[in-house]
Amino acid sequence: MFASTPRHFLGPNVTALVPLNLLAAAFTHSHSDVSMRIQHGYSDLGLVFGVYGALVLLLLQSNVLKKLLLALLLVGNIAFFVVNTWITVNGMGIPFGSQFHLALAAIFAANYFLISRTHRSFTS
Repeated sequence: MFASTPRHFLGPNVTALVPLNLLAAAFTHSHSDVSMRIQHGYSDLGLVFGVYGALVLLLLQSNVLKKLLLALLLVGNIAFFVVNTWITVNGMGIPFGSQFHLALAAIFAANYFLISRTHRSFTS
C-alpha cells in the first residue's frame, strides 16, 4: 500500500524510537550488524527531527526557562546525532552500548514531551 501522507514515507513514527532503544539496551549485541545499522540510522532521523523541533521552538520562545531547556535539548540532540552517526558508520562493538541506548531513549522521550508541551503553549 502507498503512503497516504509524506510523513509515512519516513517509516514508523519517531515515538517508536523510545521502546526500540529500550529493547536495544536490554538485548545489546543479540542482533545482526545490519539490523543495528538500520536501527541507529533510523535513530539519526529521529535526532534530526529533534534538532529541527528544538531549534524552531527555541527561536520562537520568549520564556527564559523554556529557552534554556530547549537550548540544552538542542545541544543534546546534536551531540547524540554525531555519536550515533559514528556508530552507524563504524558498526557494533562500542563500550557502554546499553547505556547509550538508554540515553537515546531518554533524549527521544525528552524531545517528545518538551517539544509537544512547548508547541501546546503556542497553540493555546
